[in-house]
Amino acid sequence: MSVLVTGVSGALAGIVTRSLVEQGLEVAGLDVRPLPMGRAFAGEFYRVRHYTQRRVAEVFRRHKPRILIHLGRIRGTAVRSLTQRYNQNVLGTRHLLSLAAKHGVSRVVVLSTFHVYGAHQHNHLMIREDAPLRASQIFPELTDAVELDHAATTFLWRHRSVGTVVLRPAHVIGPNLNNLMSRLLRSGTCPSLMGYDPIMQFIHQDDMARAIVLAATAKSPNFGVFNVAGEGVASYTHAVRLAGGRTVPVPHVLAYPIVGALARWRLIFPQHLMDYFRYPCVIDDSEFRKAYGFTPQLSTVEALRSVGQSEGIPR
Repeated sequence: MSVLVTGVSGALAGIVTRSLVEQGLEVAGLDVRPLPMGRAFAGEFYRVRHYTQRRVAEVFRRHKPRILIHLGRIRGTAVRSLTQRYNQNVLGTRHLLSLAAKHGVSRVVVLSTFHVYGAHQHNHLMIREDAPLRASQIFPELTDAVELDHAATTFLWRHRSVGTVVLRPAHVIGPNLNNLMSRLLRSGTCPSLMGYDPIMQFIHQDDMARAIVLAATAKSPNFGVFNVAGEGVASYTHAVRLAGGRTVPVPHVLAYPIVGALARWRLIFPQHLMDYFRYPCVIDDSEFRKAYGFTPQLSTVEALRSVGQSEGIPR
């Protein structure tokens, strides 16, 4: 059986593809980025300028994948241009999904994010999958993430013959990841908003990879939209301490302009994510656990302690 994975230059996708190959599956990979230097890919790798490129259709025709795993969302910290992110994340996702329907793909897994719910002072604890996606109303910079999620859920309901799973994970962290939260925790000194210490959820890279592979290969799958989180929660300041760092409290009135200035040089997280370090955004992942029999193997404490143990993989 052939599997097409997008975003394979990322470390999480690397863990996923290795797991698929170990199960005896044939894997092809797509990405708009080159493979990191020194990393081999166990299959055929195709670099494209964008996911709407004609070459993507040629990959579908050549490999005839039965499973599509879309991990190719471009993060806001990787590309400054909102237009470029929208084109890759939204138009690219729509194109990939239309090709999946056209070429007889039987299962699709799309990696979204819990950020789509938005961070707000009136958020309920344990946000369920049917909660409104308010992120773009609060943060226009997250419009592409919300629209990617909408594209996947619309495909889920319109194309019932294709089993589609949309995953909205909490913060995915680990020693190999170069995403925003892993970099921040690994930095050793983390700013915090004076007077705020929100509860957060984390999931280790290996557990998230297991969740993705399970959604893609389970023999008796349950299709739909699912939150995914690790075992337990931690306050932001406690999470930083567990990762081996310390927090530096910053007054609220100074934090936003300081973070905005540093973000322009990509020295810290983007300003529009500040409210996620201010208000809790805690998701209920019970549906995924029930549907797939999923239990994280690493606790939140173990996941956080692992972040600083970087193995030098750059993405």
